[in-house]
Amino acid sequence: MTLPNISKLSYNELVGLEAKVSTAIARRKQEEKSELKRKIAALAKKSGFDLDEVVGAKIGRGGTTRGKKVAPKYRHPKDTALTWTGRGRQPLWLAAELKKGKKLESFLIN
Repeated sequence: MTLPNISKLSYNELVGLEAKVSTAIARRKQEEKSELKRKIAALAKKSGFDLDEVVGAKIGRGGTTRGKKVAPKYRHPKDTALTWTGRGRQPLWLAAELKKGKKLESFLIN
């Protein structure tokens, strides 16, 4: 494969070449990724496993656990509708209770 002498190309020719290279890279990446997924799935099947069992999640769209509901870990002692999973920002009710001197462990759901 012969490459053009890029030092002699004009700006417009270089930009055009860059666009072609970017497109070719994206296409090749997708092709090689698909081929690798196919090979891994075949290897897992040959060993008697489902691909989900091996990698722990589905490969492809929707395979992540992002956005899944998490069970609450902490509950307000008086208003049981107020809960917190322990992820993200502390709710105001919990922050207020902690400022009063209560311990986080006292709000744990058993």
